[in-house]
Order: sequence, then C-alpha cells, then structure tokens
Amino acid sequence: MNKFRSKIFAFLLIPCITFTSCDDETIETVLNVVDEILNIFGFNMENEDVEDQETADDESDAVITDTKVSWEAKCPPIGNQGSYGTCVAWATAYGMKTTLNVIDGTWSSASSASHQCSPIDLWHLIPTSGKSTKCNGSNFEPALQAMIDNGVATMSEVPFTQNKMTCDNVTGKGSSNKLGQFRIVAYSAEMSNNGKAYGMNVTNIKYYLKEGPLVIGAQLGNRFMNWKGSNVITYDDKTYNGQHAYHAMTLVGYDDSKNAFRVRNSWGADDWGDNGSIWVDYDFFVKQFCFGVWSASNKAASTSSASLKSASAKDIKVAVLSDVAETSTLRTVTYTITNNSSSAISTDNYPISYILFKAKHFAERYIVMDKAESKTIKAGETVTLSHSYEIPAEASDGKYFLALIADPTNEIGDRNRDDNFFYVTSENGLPLLMLQNTLSGVPQNISEVRSLVCASNKNAYRNTEIEASLRKAKK
Repeated sequence: MNKFRSKIFAFLLIPCITFTSCDDETIETVLNVVDEILNIFGFNMENEDVEDQETADDESDAVITDTKVSWEAKCPPIGNQGSYGTCVAWATAYGMKTTLNVIDGTWSSASSASHQCSPIDLWHLIPTSGKSTKCNGSNFEPALQAMIDNGVATMSEVPFTQNKMTCDNVTGKGSSNKLGQFRIVAYSAEMSNNGKAYGMNVTNIKYYLKEGPLVIGAQLGNRFMNWKGSNVITYDDKTYNGQHAYHAMTLVGYDDSKNAFRVRNSWGADDWGDNGSIWVDYDFFVKQFCFGVWSASNKAASTSSASLKSASAKDIKVAVLSDVAETSTLRTVTYTITNNSSSAISTDNYPISYILFKAKHFAERYIVMDKAESKTIKAGETVTLSHSYEIPAEASDGKYFLALIADPTNEIGDRNRDDNFFYVTSENGLPLLMLQNTLSGVPQNISEVRSLVCASNKNAYRNTEIEASLRKAKK
C-alpha cells in the first residue's frame, strides 16, 4: 500500500490591502511589506487585474466557460511503473512536470526520453522521511518539494528498466530542470484533520485544470483495477486492499459531454483502461474516488521566505486570539506579541497593523488598526493586547480576510519575519462574510484555523505554503 495517506488541512489566502484614513508613512510602511508578501505568493501587482481578481479560493465563485479541456497532446507516452510503489514520482515528475515543460515551451514535445522527467531520479531525490523503503510508496509534498529544491533529471539521463529498479541507497542526480511552486487545491473530508472537505467539487478542479495538469491521490476499488475500454467509470467499491489501494495519477482534462475527468495512469498502455487512461465521472470523482488534488507551476515565486530573515538577535511573533463583535459595526481583536529576543523590546519601536481585505479584489482593503498599545515586552515574555475597531462604512458586501502584521519593514531588525504575519479566515480557511457592515464567520477558536504548518511554529511559512499552508499528520 502506498504510504501517502497523510491527513491534510489547508487554507487558501490571497492577501492584499487598501486603506482608510491612515497617515502616509503608515500606508507606505504597510504597502512595502504587502508587496513583499505578494512576491512570495507569486503575484505581480503590475500584471494583476486588481479590479477583478479571479481565483478559486472560494470555489463557488469560479466561472468555467470551457466545456472541454485536454492536455493530453502535451503529455509523455503512458508509462509503466512496474511492480514498484513509485506512483507519486510517476505522476508528479513523469506526468505533471514533463507536461508543464512542454506547455511553457521548455521542450517542444514529450516524445523522446531526453524530454521526459525521470520518476526514478525523483524517487531517489525524495528525502527518506517522505518515502518508505523498498519502493513501497511516498508522500506528495516531499516529491514536489524535491523538484523545487533539486530539479529532476530526464529519462535519458536516468532511465527506467521495468522491474530492475534500485530502490534504496542511491543518490538522485537532479538537474536545473526545477519545479517552481506547488499547492494543494482540494482534499476530501476523510483526509482532513477536521473532517471537512476543501475545494473537492467539479467547478474548483476544472478551474485549476484550465492552467495545466494536476496530480491526484485516489482510493481505488476492484472495478478500477480491472477497467478496460473508453467508457466512463461511474462507481466502485472500497474493498480493494492491494498495493495500489491509494494511488497517485495525473489529471489532464475534462469533457462535459462525457460528464467526466480524464486521468492518465502509470500502468502501461496495453492491459488496462483506455490505452492507459480512464474517464472518471464527475460526481464519483469528487464524492469517493479522489482524496487530494495538487497543482504546480514551473514559475517560481519571485521571493523566498529566506529573504525575510536576518542575522539579528531580535525576534517578535504575533498571533490573533479572537476577533469578536461588540455591536453591528464595532469589533475587538485580541492578540499576543511574543518577544523571542534576549532583551526587552517596546512596541513603540515598530508599527502594528490590522488589515481587512476583500477576497479577489485587491483594490478594496482597509487598515482598521495602525498602532498597538505602548508596551515594553521583556525577553521571552508574551503579552496579550486588545484593540477595538470599526468596520469601515465604505466596505462593500462580500468576502474578506483579516491580517495582523507587525513590524512590516523590519524596524527592529527582526531575525525571522515569517512569524510577523497572522491571518484570520473563517472555518476551513474560507473567506469571512461581510453583509451590511457586519462581519460573520470568524471562528471562536482562531488557533484551529492557524494550526497549519507545524506544532512548533504555527507561522513558519515557506514559499507556496503561505498560500496553501499544510500540516501533515501521518498515520
């Protein structure tokens, strides 16, 4: 059985901000850090349509007009992983990364081994913590991250001879052929740590397929294992318990006339499916078949979180504890500031801003707090502060996020500004709802929303994890 059944919890966040009547210096201060955050997210403000930013962060808002999308002409020939549990490497490297290279023009086609990414090289590049021994399976994120960190060699450089693969004690070759970024865009309720699905609906998945192929994790049944022909599979059992009970494949398109997604497998083109691929019914796909969907791009975020670090001994960390309504328009945010330094630091030495910004509309954003209470925080101390604010009268109805940002331009020389940003969303990371200047959907326990990356540092963002933060809880 493949070892990538990790529990997943993620939220999508598109932070951008606009302003109320703050002084020019404060506005400029916050704008500077917003630009830096957006760069990490991979957004280029000069090229973004900020008046109508279309994303699938709230999948019900995505508008799909194409009735058919297919990337199969850009894909490599159907591969065959043989008897090994290397499906994640085949789906991510051979399937997705190869196709992305053809789509963006890096390679003219994927017909030759010199223009195909080697799943075997990627297998050896995946850290041991992200895979099992003896080629029995691996996790998705370590495989995708390995291609960001190390690239992946081609099939001509690291070929695969079926059933003659060396699984362990081999160092991957890697190359300059690197992946830029990845994110999880959907997962099932069964695989989340809070029992709630995210983005697992047809519209959301179609949205991301418009940009390129996706990688999926699927729970397979006996009908799938024995599938033949080009018909659409519409149902299956859950009794299959063999090696491929949980399996990774490449999602390459959809067709409304078939009411189905197109999935490419790595079991060869002769003895299974429709020459190695399969059509999966929309409803069956989102309700039972698929448990996770990942997208990726060759385009890297223009800034890494490493650029937010310095050699300074000073470090502060912020966290929102609650944001509650006092009246229909008046709210109180309670937050903590932790001084992880070896000496005291006063809040007078740096600005703190709390920002309300509208999902998908960069131009509508408001600073609702631009200065914290004056407080000297001792080394190692955590203080709790509160601030009352009003929902701006000009804020239109819609969906919003909140962001607390401390010392955005690094006035104190913070050694790690990754934990200077704290985002508030509704349950499951969806936007907060604003209706008639009343904000709803703020969770009672915000720590549940923010426990996203790791238990030791809930704000430890890393590149695309800012946009789709992940916490893995392996079985």
